[in-house]
Amino acid sequence: MATVAETIAQSLHEAGVRLAFGMPGGEVVSVLEALQGVGIGFELMHHEQSAVFAADAYSRATGKPGCVLTTLGPGALNAVPGIGHAWLDRAPVVLITAQKPDSVLPHYTHQVVDLQAVFAPVTKRTLKVTPQNAAVEVPPTVALTMQGRPGPVHLHFINEEAELAVEGVNGLAARQMSFGESELIGQGDLPDGAQLAQARDIVTQASRPVILAGLGLEPEAPYGALRTLAEAANAPVIVSPKGKGALPDDHPLSAGVIGLTRTDPVYEILEEADCVVAVGFDVVELVKEFALPRSGIIGPAEGTAGVPLVWIANWANYDPVLPAAVEVVGPMAGALLHLADGKFCMDEQWGDSRVREFRAKLAARKLPAPQPGHLLPQQLLESMRSYLPEEALLAVDVGSHKIFGSLEWPTLTPNSFALSNGLSCMGFGLPAAIGTALARPDLTAACLIGDGGLLMCLGELSVLARLELPVTVVVAVDNAIDLIRSHQIRQGKKPFGTEFPAPDFCRIAAAHGIPAARVTTPDGCKEAMARAADARGPYLIEAFIDPVGYPTTPR
Repeated sequence: MATVAETIAQSLHEAGVRLAFGMPGGEVVSVLEALQGVGIGFELMHHEQSAVFAADAYSRATGKPGCVLTTLGPGALNAVPGIGHAWLDRAPVVLITAQKPDSVLPHYTHQVVDLQAVFAPVTKRTLKVTPQNAAVEVPPTVALTMQGRPGPVHLHFINEEAELAVEGVNGLAARQMSFGESELIGQGDLPDGAQLAQARDIVTQASRPVILAGLGLEPEAPYGALRTLAEAANAPVIVSPKGKGALPDDHPLSAGVIGLTRTDPVYEILEEADCVVAVGFDVVELVKEFALPRSGIIGPAEGTAGVPLVWIANWANYDPVLPAAVEVVGPMAGALLHLADGKFCMDEQWGDSRVREFRAKLAARKLPAPQPGHLLPQQLLESMRSYLPEEALLAVDVGSHKIFGSLEWPTLTPNSFALSNGLSCMGFGLPAAIGTALARPDLTAACLIGDGGLLMCLGELSVLARLELPVTVVVAVDNAIDLIRSHQIRQGKKPFGTEFPAPDFCRIAAAHGIPAARVTTPDGCKEAMARAADARGPYLIEAFIDPVGYPTTPR
């Protein structure tokens, strides 16, 4: 019979996990050995939060669950922000932690925390694994990460039981016993025909449809079908940040990104729509409360506050429920192609014509001049885009640069832009770039991170150096937590507690054996990007930024 540790490892392997991240303790060495035994690799990170970010990015790049292994007590609690991120960013991550045996409680309290109480609000399930339940409960709990709306789960076990033999059955029978066979079919079901017909009637009657695409496009990735519908309906495509690249940003119908601020420019187009097709859309990414536009020529469907909304996703419309006129739940590609196979009411002033007008308006905006010895964020992104391949994987950290990068970075391929947006955790960018680089070694990976964000995950530079990963780390240095400083200034307050002297990141990189360059001009940035492209290993660029170019900076 397999042991508890072996059952956990085998369940992960059956789910497609091939690499775990974390920081182990003495209480989890049995599981660590079991992972190795089934062919699952392990990457040592230098903070458990970083391990979750790396596992999420690895998962999103591979379409399989991510995995994190930590010890009990402080190791488990260090992972809490990461799991909170995974919960709100709908990331299928399995967190494995240890725990003290019940036999020593309540008289023993050293490193003892009620981990199930901690993780229950931010996971789809938290399971105490025992020899009695491991065979039946562990496989379906791991599978739960990918069922319906993806999300994290938590497994914890007692070290003294890790090498005991499990009891009962395992495999498919166990999954059916625990969750029921219908839960396993889930995403394989065909959408309801009547719902599809109703959805097509609504979309084909619209003259100004808009497609809202979001984080739920993965892992199905129905990008070809999405493009087919957009072109057939002449519908502008608006994406949430995690949906960037669903339609390449250089496509005539790519309108822009929603969800960064309450005044994102693309709201202008959304407000003119007479029909909204929400594809894998999740309002968890929005800063502004979601509301349907009210300017449509079609009367609002019963129960809606504005124009009709067609919901298309692999999971049901809930948490919160959007006021949808019709909900199509199931595989998205077939549903999108069915909608595209219709005769549409075309408005010649809509679609690519309206997007072209909108882009011209944005392009006409005048940029301020940067202070001497500094770059505008726009100049930094232009240099990065010039030297990174179209399919490059970019991970962006949280801050003013995340809002700006999400709005302005030209994403030309699907699922190539990673960020923490539901929870918006600083320190995400570097470990996420590590995760994507390990998942897709055939592609170029880069990271855009602020000086404050990099200081929160600085130890992960040693992972880059140890693995010699070809990741270009671009640090936007403005000596501040700029987004909060800008908020203070807008309120008429002097900056306080938000400014700091940034360290010499080039010297820190050199201490890790990573080549680096400091840039203060557009030409210098392009030269550094060219050297990074030729480095075939990690490279750090320290870019001095004038935040006056950020859309969130008061002028």
